[in-house]
Amino acid sequence: MGIAWIDSPKPLIAVSGWATLGCTVSIRDDAELDLKALKQLLQRVQKSIHQEPDLVRYQMNSFTIAVGGYVRSLSETAIQIAQKIGPVTADLGDTSCKVPFAPDYIRKIESRGGL
Repeated sequence: MGIAWIDSPKPLIAVSGWATLGCTVSIRDDAELDLKALKQLLQRVQKSIHQEPDLVRYQMNSFTIAVGGYVRSLSETAIQIAQKIGPVTADLGDTSCKVPFAPDYIRKIESRGGL
């Protein structure tokens, strides 16, 4: 569903697409997911995240965490890609929100038995 929105030139629509994809992996069984497409999306995140607008960057990072935390067979791939990406920065306005470092966050999910 969200795949159609991630290419939008309007950041809020692209954010909605990445958020929808992240939510989808959190509620569907791995057997229902297109694992090849998700891996390609992770590779896309790796290549383009640092060139995207702030909110899109933030949501792409969240998508990476969602795949790493919910899709067991792609967890290690998500960690490796997140490590290559490195820390993600985003101006989130006047809030106390911070952009989590994806590899650490995925490992935290794993250590709690949440994978």
